[in-house]
Amino acid sequence: MFDSGRPPSEPQSVTTFPLERPGLRRRRREPSVGMPLQPLYYAGPENALAGFLGQADPELLLEGAKPLLIVGPPGSGKTAIALHLGCRLGISTIWKVDQPIQSEGQRESSSPVSTPSSPAPSSKELSRRVAYHPAAELARGYATAIDHDALPAWRREIDDVPVLILDDLQFIADKSSAQTELAMRLDAREAAGRVTVITCRRLPTEIHGLRSALVSRTLPGLTVTLQVPANQSRRMLLRELMIGELPEVQPEQIAMLDAGLESNLPARALAAAVKQVSLWCRMNESSVDEQAIQAAINQIASRPQVSVKAITTAVARHLGVRSAELRSGSRRHHLVRARSLAMYLSRQMTQLSLTHIGDAFGGRDHSTVLHAIRKTQQALDDDVQLRRAADQITEKLTA
Repeated sequence: MFDSGRPPSEPQSVTTFPLERPGLRRRRREPSVGMPLQPLYYAGPENALAGFLGQADPELLLEGAKPLLIVGPPGSGKTAIALHLGCRLGISTIWKVDQPIQSEGQRESSSPVSTPSSPAPSSKELSRRVAYHPAAELARGYATAIDHDALPAWRREIDDVPVLILDDLQFIADKSSAQTELAMRLDAREAAGRVTVITCRRLPTEIHGLRSALVSRTLPGLTVTLQVPANQSRRMLLRELMIGELPEVQPEQIAMLDAGLESNLPARALAAAVKQVSLWCRMNESSVDEQAIQAAINQIASRPQVSVKAITTAVARHLGVRSAELRSGSRRHHLVRARSLAMYLSRQMTQLSLTHIGDAFGGRDHSTVLHAIRKTQQALDDDVQLRRAADQITEKLTA
């Protein structure tokens, strides 16, 4: 446990533990999984359940992982915790992993068995026990398996791995056939005693477009809700980040940075603030002072304000059109849809007026921009693909 600068008489309310991470086999097309900011996880009262489970006996985890659902906003550490818990379950010696899932008439029980004398698995063996799949990549793999007449092999790959980590379930809300298939795979895994860890930004019941057959299979087990670091856990994380960059930093300077930053920032935004302090000190050949910290606070406060040009470029790339077409007068449906989304995001992510946004999109008047924004707002409630695009573009622009 690290000292957070509080008086010794004040009890610690933050649990810390080392983050474990399995070796992951990645396909060429799949994106790499980012490393956590710190080797330790800081769980304050806002994430008390995650802190408890992160150190719990794997057998206790096993009881609730039917499946284990982790819910939280971007930047709350869902993927890091999912990998940590998956690794603990994979490393544990309670698995009987040599029996694949059989057909209904031949299925043998592959329930966990206690074998305390078994040696800890090697990293290579662990990589066979734990599989990580972003939900969107899993859906893409399913479609590819159908195209190549390789569905049985693909199903075995999903069914037989002892621990399956399925990340960002919300990104398959527009893929009905993949959802139906995934629901069947979760049934097969549950029947065979396999563990599945699922992450999602909101409860699956709140994700428009997720089919009831899949939603019902995500909820029977334990649900862990995560929040971004707050209060003492945030101060402890800031302290470790600051000491890593600037060992001479003083507790009152860390407190000043903490007080000046918004209360709902994810961990990576806190790390960005610390790097801003470090950069300012290097540029000015100075030690940490009030001016350096205030400069970082100001920079982070203005960070979400991206340019309309950046938004237009991101929307065009994501939707497969040219930026110039979004500024043109074309009324083709796919361009109107993309242009309206870009206007909506410009309104959400900048301080520009409707008139200025209209000027950036070919000189359109403010009433046209307002109409496009309102139409997009209404469409986001029903159009799963559009909402997914808006979420992904926003996340890229604010990363």
